[in-house]
Amino acid sequence: MPLILAPSFDDNSRQEIEAFLEQVRFRRIAAALVYQQGKKLKLQGEHDALASKLTRNYKQLGRVLERLENDLAKAETYLNTCELLYGEIGFVSERIKLAEK
Repeated sequence: MPLILAPSFDDNSRQEIEAFLEQVRFRRIAAALVYQQGKKLKLQGEHDALASKLTRNYKQLGRVLERLENDLAKAETYLNTCELLYGEIGFVSERIKLAEK
């Protein structure tokens, strides 16, 4: 028995051949639509994942900025305290010099 790779249309009428071609066209269009829908779903999934990642990063950035603001306030407090202590050390040093005379 020989291998048949394509159907033979020798015994079919023109209408049957056109009907067969219409079925082939319909299957190709349906396959193309399924392919495009798959691509769209894949891109939508990628978009959603990136949007979720962006949202998480914005939240983390907000937390870091809040900590940074608190740390800057603490640093300013420490700086003011250091300046005050430095001034007091100078004042005490002068009193020591006066007491030595």
